[in-house]
Amino acid sequence: MKKSKAVLDFIAYSVNDKVEFYRNAAIQLADVSTFPMIEVPITTINAVVDAFEAAVLAAKDGAHTAIALRNDQEQIADDLFRLLVTYVNKVANGDETIILKSGFHVSQQPIPFVKPDIAVNDGSRSGGVVVILKAVLGAVAYVLQYRHVNSLGELAEWGGPDVKTITHFDIDGLIPGAKYEFRFASISSAGTSDFSATISKIVI
Repeated sequence: MKKSKAVLDFIAYSVNDKVEFYRNAAIQLADVSTFPMIEVPITTINAVVDAFEAAVLAAKDGAHTAIALRNDQEQIADDLFRLLVTYVNKVANGDETIILKSGFHVSQQPIPFVKPDIAVNDGSRSGGVVVILKAVLGAVAYVLQYRHVNSLGELAEWGGPDVKTITHFDIDGLIPGAKYEFRFASISSAGTSDFSATISKIVI
């Protein structure tokens, strides 16, 4: 199992959310019983967060100079909390409880990637989609069906079927902005399989 770590997800937060997040983390990191000998004094951490928050408030009027100053203070705060994540990971050594006590979030254990049976991507033109099927062992052909779902959730009859010996279908002439459902079955020497679970997509 992969060792748990504090993560840098806060870097993607909005400036207002960052201020709140950083303020909370500063409070949590002040617990000397859990985080002794912190590498950056709590007073320094609070001062950086204070300066960042003041710059965010000053930039609300949209002035270019104020926004530039806010961006500078955001970078200073981001760099500091990156450093603090490194410190927390060193102290925690994979202990999720300690990481959570710091105010940072814990990395998720990796989930094995499972390729979906059917994927529907945007086509090269409006009203078009590209449907890619997961190859089925022993299949000699594939049957693809699709249907329109209106704004009330009412289902049209299944269209098609399109039958191909490859797993790639280009479909044109669909209604842009409309929702469609897609499903497929495979054909082998044993006959035609049951249809897959449906997948839906709004066509652009």
